[in-house]
Amino acid sequence: MGETSETREISCYLRVRRYNIIDMKKIFKILALLSLALTLLAGDSEVGEVLDFTQLGIIPEMIDAGVPCYPDSAYKERVSGAVLVDVIIDEDGKVISAEVAEAQPEGVFDEVALEAALECTFKPMTFEGRAVKVSYRIPFVFGRDQYHLRRCSRAKKR
Repeated sequence: MGETSETREISCYLRVRRYNIIDMKKIFKILALLSLALTLLAGDSEVGEVLDFTQLGIIPEMIDAGVPCYPDSAYKERVSGAVLVDVIIDEDGKVISAEVAEAQPEGVFDEVALEAALECTFKPMTFEGRAVKVSYRIPFVFGRDQYHLRRCSRAKKR
């Protein structure tokens, strides 16, 4: 069988198409390697690098728990609820930053939960032989079984 112009075009198209696919695979590999290299460089140069505790495979061990007081208004009305506080634990195990992630009911226990979170201390965390800052979430639950907590005024000055 002789080669027609149509079969030559198809053959040429397939060769070009195959090279384009190979070239695209090479380009994606190069981009992935560059992205990985940039990520590693950025992580190493960051002075304030904070790891999520899940990266370490262990839960931070609390040495001293901050005990929240029960706001007077919530105590009198027998309001219960919960607050999840995101914290950053420094290389010495001290909480250096606290932020309310979720609260139910909102605004009732937030302030006292933040104050209690900042009082917590943890066993210092290490990664690859060096002390590291770690992010963690602390739950605070306010319920009927905790009405014995010391009461506090919401107007408490910092």
